[in-house]
Amino acid sequence: MFKTILVPVDGSPSSKRAVDVAADLAACHQSSVILLHVIPDLPLPKEILEMIAAGEVTESRSEILKTSAEIILRDAQERFAKAGLSDVRGEFIMGDPARKILEYAVNNTVDLIVLGHRGLDTQSNMLGSVSRKLVNMTDKSCLVVG
Repeated sequence: MFKTILVPVDGSPSSKRAVDVAADLAACHQSSVILLHVIPDLPLPKEILEMIAAGEVTESRSEILKTSAEIILRDAQERFAKAGLSDVRGEFIMGDPARKILEYAVNNTVDLIVLGHRGLDTQSNMLGSVSRKLVNMTDKSCLVVG
């Protein structure tokens, strides 16, 4: 039923739960999995800018974000490997997360999108902006994991 599952990941606790649920679904349906991290076009937090100014961090903005994306994807891939799944690939892209996830799902013939209900902004228990936008914009099946 679900040949290809897309799992957007951002390293948040909700995203990690979505990875675990997607691993269970992929095992049941023998699905291939695509992990996708979208780097938003936002400025770095002031704390990191201060570390750069103080010389504590010497990488450029793009290097910092690329390294972070690689760590997030590696962590998610390890969770799938622990579940015994190997048909998993990871990718990162830049842009507006909801729009890029939707565009990626359409361009890669995804059958199901499994994502966390909230990203790194955990100010409330309400549906996060990315998951809310994505569910409202797509006709793809979505499983939002709490």
